[in-house]
Amino acid sequence: MRHDPDDALEWLETDGLGGFAMGTASGVRTRRYHALLVAATEPPIGRRVLVEDLEVVALTMAGRFPLTSRRYPAPEGELLHPGGLPRAFQPEPWPRWEIALPDGTVLVHELVVRHGSPVVALRWLRVAGHGPLALEVRPFLGGRGFHALPEAPEPRFPIHVEANELGWELPGDTPDVHLRPFAPAWRWADDPIVHRRALLTDERARGLDHLQDLASPGVLTLDAGDGEEVGLTLAADRRETPETLPAFFPLSESERERRLQLAPRATGGATARLYRAADAYLVRRGAGRTVIAGYPWFGDWGRDTFIALRGLALATGRLDVAAEVVRTWAGHVEGGMLPNRFPDDGEDQGEAEYNSVDAALWYAVVAGETLDALAGAGARDPELEGAVAR
Repeated sequence: MRHDPDDALEWLETDGLGGFAMGTASGVRTRRYHALLVAATEPPIGRRVLVEDLEVVALTMAGRFPLTSRRYPAPEGELLHPGGLPRAFQPEPWPRWEIALPDGTVLVHELVVRHGSPVVALRWLRVAGHGPLALEVRPFLGGRGFHALPEAPEPRFPIHVEANELGWELPGDTPDVHLRPFAPAWRWADDPIVHRRALLTDERARGLDHLQDLASPGVLTLDAGDGEEVGLTLAADRRETPETLPAFFPLSESERERRLQLAPRATGGATARLYRAADAYLVRRGAGRTVIAGYPWFGDWGRDTFIALRGLALATGRLDVAAEVVRTWAGHVEGGMLPNRFPDDGEDQGEAEYNSVDAALWYAVVAGETLDALAGAGARDPELEGAVAR
């Protein structure tokens, strides 16, 4: 079977904590890291997949139209089910799809992640067509470590329903998932199912386990009536209350402004995108900052942090961020060595590994360059000076 070339085009939205949402332009999941809500339980590590995927069907006067698909093994090779629809994709300023329905209805689907908390907002906006419109949205919930593909999950997640929120308690040491619908009317129906043996083609190509069972507790119906827009917001655990879970538009506007502040006002095009891409790798560690070595696999590695920090923060003029990263890692210097990595899962999660020859040398180089850059800007950071001196 010929694969959609858009399977190979991926998008990534990060939350500044080590968590992320990730997928393909085609909308078909091809590896275990493709998920809508991955939260770092001990930022930037301890990452857990909370929401794997959404199955979405549009209901218009002309009938039911599936908007999403997955691949499954089949006797003839592979099956794309339920088939999906042609779509146009653009990655900027965040993932955006335009989907044309056979009856002339055109929907724009967008997704944005809030910086600083594990929150993802989605919306479906009708830009052509008229008449009653509703979406059936079936969430597939996780509860797994982001590297794992466990056995078939339990489809009956404990659920609570409030006036404007749904919530599920996931298995294991995993945060709860909360969902806030945004629609003129909505309703939830319990309908637990497990979809067996979804095929992850990128995992198969790498010779890894590549079949996944996906569990869903039920179906959410978002009824737009004759309106144009419906949406939902996903979040991890009780740090977020229903009142603080924003709809897509206010969250996207605040995120748009934040991203504009990352690059000089005169910067545009590819250069501005590089500034925004650099920001995705600067994340929290405790009360400080660090650098993710690479999405989707890695946490923060000492050697990688100080090789990359010159480009991510010093070259982009974010001297305060560079100083914060240096201060954060200064607290982990031991016996003249800097940790190479903090494991992201397993029994030794979070314990520093001192197994790099030159991580401390890179640290010394960048610490000196950060102090020089601050001095060149007419600034001082006594806390950083003290940390480096120690």
